[in-house]
Amino acid sequence: MSNYTEIPQEFREEYKNKFLNLDKKKIPELAEQDPIIFAYFYLGQKMRLHQAYIIHKLLTAKPKTEKIGERIAMCVSRQLGKSIGFCVFAIWACWYNKRPVTMFRTTTIYVTSRDDPAAEDVVKKIRKIMQIGDLQMEKFSGTKDFFTGSLKEPNNRHEITFLNDSYIASFPPTLTSLGKSASWFFVDEAHRLNCTETDPDTFFDIASSMVAETGGGICLSSSPQGTLGFFYKAIDPEKQNPNNEYDSLWWSHEIWDDDTPECLQHKAYVESERIRLTEAGRFRFWQQEHMSLFVVTETSFFNHIDIENGIKDTAQIYEWHETPCSLGYDYGMTNSRTVPTIRTEIKGELIQLFQYRCEAGFDNNLLHDEKWEHSIQNLKKRYNLSLGIFADDCPNGNDNNNWMKNHSGIPVKLYNFRSEQMSKEDGLNRNCTAYSYRARLKSGDLKIPKWNTIQQYEMKIVQEKEHKVLISIKAPEGQLCDTFDSDMLACIPLLDMSLMFDFSVDIPKDDEVKPDLRNPRVDNSGFKKMTDEECQQLLKDANAGVIQGWED
Repeated sequence: MSNYTEIPQEFREEYKNKFLNLDKKKIPELAEQDPIIFAYFYLGQKMRLHQAYIIHKLLTAKPKTEKIGERIAMCVSRQLGKSIGFCVFAIWACWYNKRPVTMFRTTTIYVTSRDDPAAEDVVKKIRKIMQIGDLQMEKFSGTKDFFTGSLKEPNNRHEITFLNDSYIASFPPTLTSLGKSASWFFVDEAHRLNCTETDPDTFFDIASSMVAETGGGICLSSSPQGTLGFFYKAIDPEKQNPNNEYDSLWWSHEIWDDDTPECLQHKAYVESERIRLTEAGRFRFWQQEHMSLFVVTETSFFNHIDIENGIKDTAQIYEWHETPCSLGYDYGMTNSRTVPTIRTEIKGELIQLFQYRCEAGFDNNLLHDEKWEHSIQNLKKRYNLSLGIFADDCPNGNDNNNWMKNHSGIPVKLYNFRSEQMSKEDGLNRNCTAYSYRARLKSGDLKIPKWNTIQQYEMKIVQEKEHKVLISIKAPEGQLCDTFDSDMLACIPLLDMSLMFDFSVDIPKDDEVKPDLRNPRVDNSGFKKMTDEECQQLLKDANAGVIQGWED
């Protein structure tokens, strides 16, 4: 039985009677006191019961210690309008300057979300509510722009500034956006932050400092995704932490139950999704999205326990010549990041010695500029790279790959790691590496540094999805796995995949071809076009441990 939050009967009765027998002359006074009344009479928004309860919790929340402000975490299933409650609260708080902070004595509310566009969408939603409020107030005041006309600069897609200098502003989940002071800090899609500079937990820890001096509140909102991270800890679904700072709201789709046409339509949709996803073998996904359960979905590539067991407290070693090393390069695109990783084997364990995640907009030509600290020239001096360089074969890496082939003096092998799927046409490169990597992790030989929390996080969100013919192993939409890809590339010469395909880049001549009797599916003359049945059987054999070195 899940520990879902119940809405108290006392509040149900209070909400039911809130709009009965109101003295219209007192509406302005009551609206300033109560965001729910403000929403109804000024914004033209009648809150659903659960939305009203969210506002009630924001209004009445009490800090659990003297050192911090209010802490609220909301885990709510999709399409229940959970963010509307906070949006209305934010407008009300700024309109009346209810939470003045800093020397300017104004209410400041900051919003972040999954990424910059998603954070902008929250501000856009707030602006839309105010526009509806304009239509509502035109009927009573005759003013066409009651709310939107009461704004001043800056007033753009990132920020709404009121005439009293209170404001609501969005920012992406990046460290460069921090250093602010807030009355309230709202994190939408808290369980899905696409943090490009660090892991979500570290970002949140640093971002939370914006309310440290103000005593401001933090509100987290999301549907669940897995059993890790700060949002999961804040909800604490099993109630394991008696010292949890957060007052949590945890609701499934069943919390909306008012028998309105909209509610009945939503119930029908949820039931149709249950049937569809169950038939597709994705019942856990339905549980996650609509029952708000913190489940590890069927598509998780790694067992989270295997990742935790594989963590080892090893330092990032700046220089190492004791054992042969390999260098992996994953090249960044628009949103992903270029990542070099160095691996070696020490006493039977695959140890990550070094990894560097480049900033957004990084010039990949610096990878072979000896003036840059981590250029190939300098890495060659610092490490024994006799195992070779293993790089992503993609347009963004062409210049660096060509330079290394011609000038590094180290063997360079290229693999198509940009592909999301296992293809019958271009070989087994990425997926074969992923399966073998997982097997070594499960066996206990492959170690993940304790300091590399970004890679730990990215490995935990990687998904394996089987399509009609192909298999994709990648991060969920909006998330990254570039540290994982770079590490896999670095591990290639340390993984036992000899029975799966030939590492050689060049295709041998016909008279050099020798059949591999150990694995008749492999054609050493190059990548053989396989039938659908052969592809599927190959995957099943690998997952079942039939093929040596792929035990899982």
